[in-house]
Amino acid sequence: MAIPHVSNDAPMSIDHRIVVVARDRHIGTLIADDLEGIGLKSRGPISPADAQTRAMAYAEQGIAVLLLVVDQDCAAGLDLLNFVRNLAGVALVAYGRISDPRDVAALLDAGAGDVIREDCALVEIVARLRRSLVSVADTAGATLVLGDMVIDLARRGVRRGEQVLNLTRTEFDLLVCLSRRMNRVVPAPEIFREVLGYPSDGDTHVLTVHVQRLRNKVELDPSKPALIKSVRGIGYMLIHES
Repeated sequence: MAIPHVSNDAPMSIDHRIVVVARDRHIGTLIADDLEGIGLKSRGPISPADAQTRAMAYAEQGIAVLLLVVDQDCAAGLDLLNFVRNLAGVALVAYGRISDPRDVAALLDAGAGDVIREDCALVEIVARLRRSLVSVADTAGATLVLGDMVIDLARRGVRRGEQVLNLTRTEFDLLVCLSRRMNRVVPAPEIFREVLGYPSDGDTHVLTVHVQRLRNKVELDPSKPALIKSVRGIGYMLIHES
């Protein structure tokens, strides 16, 4: 399953980040070594479970990452795609013994950037990975997509469907803070430091006011918030189901 070597190929010089995801650590190590051999810097191998944590961490930092999932079936890739599909700057490419056209179609339909079969020639593998790397680099730190809501980080703009939402600076920063930690509880002290710029003194009333104002603009029904949930005694979390 290892990527074939071509000794007379000049190494590529691309600034990128590839994380090899493999259930079999031995195979994953071979793939990672072979990527280095053709000039593609890599990380890992890591397990599919660890890949979720790693992908979220990179997305929070605005770092582009390409997850290269090496597996004999498409199940691991589909499970991981369900988690990362809405993370800005994160893409997934499946590589290996994926011969069933239905598996290839399932991965592509679920949002995979590409599906590379192990019998591909080296020059094709490099070209496919290069294309995926360029694509993911263009999205890193640029936008966050939550269903019909698009958060433009570069222009500090938000729209839901065709409607442009006019958020204040604090409301925008609060939305980004929660969005980057989607489906995770963000403690109030952490929000204070990141959004308001000072540590919490125990009085959460200020934060409660900002959250309510944000809900009034982003929730379809602010009286029954479905997007931004309060977690009593801890903080808030932004809920999004893929």
